[in-house]
Amino acid sequence: MPMRRSEGLDMRDTNRPGQTGPDSLDPLKATGHLLRRANQRFVALWSGAMPGGLTTPQLAVLALLADEHPLDQQTIGERGGFDKSTCGYLIDRMDSAGLVHAAVDPANRRRKLVHLTPEGRSALNEALPVKRQVEDAMTASLTQSERTELNRLLAKMLTLQGDGSAP
Repeated sequence: MPMRRSEGLDMRDTNRPGQTGPDSLDPLKATGHLLRRANQRFVALWSGAMPGGLTTPQLAVLALLADEHPLDQQTIGERGGFDKSTCGYLIDRMDSAGLVHAAVDPANRRRKLVHLTPEGRSALNEALPVKRQVEDAMTASLTQSERTELNRLLAKMLTLQGDGSAP
């Protein structure tokens, strides 16, 4: 659904001939296009390197559960930035693969508690160094300071209204 003027877009035409950067008329230099291309490159690097086909959302769930488990599915969704249906599908797939064990909370039958399995911990331990290698390859042309700044700016882009919540 397209954004409206009231949703934060400045509809004034700031494009000027010869301009480069985010206001350029060149769609190949547009922020969205560059983000899409960067994501395509990252996915290609990740898919080619990650053992067992582990996805970035699955790695995020494993990391969350390694820090604290069990966690309920809603908390995993909130902390991982997943919507309710995506999180449910993700947990179901990971449960089927033996990476996590999900079961109804006996104290509250409306909640599903998710536990990290030994296979999940092993997958996490195997994936973390590969994750670092993929990120290093993706950002090889950046200095450490630029990498830190990139992560800061991406996190800032994902926050809404400065309250720390992300879509």
